[in-house]
Amino acid sequence: MTQTSTPDPIHFWARVAPDRLALRHGGRAFSYGQLNAAVQESADAFLVQGLGAGEHLSLEFEPQHPMPFAIAFHACLRAGLLPAPIGTSLTLMERQALRERALVDLVLTSEAIEAGQGKERAAPPSAVAPPQPAVPPPVVAPGVPVRERRLDAPAALCFTSGTGGEPRACVLTHGNFFWSALQSARNLGVRPNDLWLSCLPLHHVGGLSILTRSAYYGTGVLFHERFDADAVNQAIDGQGVTLLSLVPPMLERLLEARRGWVFPTSLRAALIGGGPVPADLLEQAADLHLHALPTYGLTEAASQVTTLSLREWPAGLDSAGRPLMFTQVEIRDSEGRPAGRGGEGEIVVRGPTVMAAYLEDQRSNAAAWDGRWLRTGDVGAWDPAGRLLVKDRRVDRIAVGGENVSPEEVERVLREHPGVADACVVGIPAGSWGHEVAAAIQVRGDQLVTIEELRRHAEPALSSFKLPRQLLVMPELPRSPSGKLLRRVVRDRFRNQVPEEELT
Repeated sequence: MTQTSTPDPIHFWARVAPDRLALRHGGRAFSYGQLNAAVQESADAFLVQGLGAGEHLSLEFEPQHPMPFAIAFHACLRAGLLPAPIGTSLTLMERQALRERALVDLVLTSEAIEAGQGKERAAPPSAVAPPQPAVPPPVVAPGVPVRERRLDAPAALCFTSGTGGEPRACVLTHGNFFWSALQSARNLGVRPNDLWLSCLPLHHVGGLSILTRSAYYGTGVLFHERFDADAVNQAIDGQGVTLLSLVPPMLERLLEARRGWVFPTSLRAALIGGGPVPADLLEQAADLHLHALPTYGLTEAASQVTTLSLREWPAGLDSAGRPLMFTQVEIRDSEGRPAGRGGEGEIVVRGPTVMAAYLEDQRSNAAAWDGRWLRTGDVGAWDPAGRLLVKDRRVDRIAVGGENVSPEEVERVLREHPGVADACVVGIPAGSWGHEVAAAIQVRGDQLVTIEELRRHAEPALSSFKLPRQLLVMPELPRSPSGKLLRRVVRDRFRNQVPEEELT
């Protein structure tokens, strides 16, 4: 019989193993029984406020509040609400734009928790604090019934920055999260004492997937509100961490702080994703007995698409591993046909982890789908063993320390400077950090524009990681006959560090 629904995992484990650890942060810990009670209390609070199933809530929590985020997220799912996690490192303008794109009805913020703000509804969306009990609450009579969840029903709206320039809201279903958890378990295995250390932002699908898959497994999550290499090493050595997820800069700093000390056998694996992973960095990890597994993933595919398996490690460290069990991957040439072994082409993906659609975005949806296949825009090839080699990550997109930067968003802000006639933003390789944001500009008349001036101009509208760090002034930006910016030409000029006088 075809699987069409899944139980509420928090409620399931509260009945099966109520005393098992679910979440831990600092000195606070919730068992599954306690987490279930807190989730029920929050879901009931949503009901009291008059929130109805299907309404959209943005979750905007500072990193120091991962437990309230987890409770609010699970409570949204139980109440039939659609959470849209948004990072608080973004400016207010950026956050408001994402709220509008996600059709948000209500905003839940950690600022409201700290201010003790009341629960009021308003338009535009108001800030509301979900319950944050100082101690795990007692079991209360439920108001919101615990129901099974249809696999095809929307579960969350997760934002991604793509080649179109604007962050898009991916509609991820309960089935996407369920199958993602299942295929990750098939790759890594699951043990009752597993404890996944989460130091990735929870508004990113990488951090969110740790929360969702651990709920399905009935295993624990240890939250770190930010990445601190010494703190992560201490948790690995002394707190029973068995799994963790990192981006390449985090892995580099973790190894530096390790100072040659080998990792304990209790740490089973570390998933490394969010951008290109230098093979020599993975080899350094292997020398310290760390099973660092390179991963290729997408927000649109609920995180993992391919991952190097423990069975193959340490072979294949220069690859992104093989497609996970229920995911199909093809490399398509320029004609849309499967490329042969070793041939480069676009990476296309299909399977039960692939999103339902981009929310209210007909143009992006039309461009993204080729039948049932999702076109990633990434360029890849197969190695001789059948593992994926990612040649370029969405050519126009920039990955800065695991954060995605949209070139068109930065360009739009730079063009608002009175001295800038045109702008082209690209990413320059920056080792394990991924990329550095670089801007080529065409100035108006004979005005002088410096990188410091551009950064000051852009600071109110852009997060710090989006600000350009390199500047090239050109008499005219390269464009195709149709007027499209030729980013590859600009990118090559930055890489070659060609003096401006030679460009003319």
